[in-house]
Amino acid sequence: MNLLKSLNNYSKQIYNYFFTYNINKLTTFAQDPGKIIRILEHALFHKEYILLTYQNGKTEIGQLIKRTSAGRFVLDSYDNNIIRIIDLNDIFNVETA
Repeated sequence: MNLLKSLNNYSKQIYNYFFTYNINKLTTFAQDPGKIIRILEHALFHKEYILLTYQNGKTEIGQLIKRTSAGRFVLDSYDNNIIRIIDLNDIFNVETA
């Protein structure tokens, strides 16, 4: 009986791990462009690392070096060791570290 109870408890934990979602942490919707700019400006000013998710689903980690225009930033990519110009229209979601 004790084994059955522990298996039942274990299966509930697995179910909750895979199928219980925290709605506030899900990023299935794109962020507002104004919010993206505020996050990017804050990360630029404080030299924070950011995680960018692009419209095509690719992700990139890096640090912003400077802002070139109203909708473009220069990113020093941590993943690829390159410097890249990113466009605001290509960004789906931004998270800071």
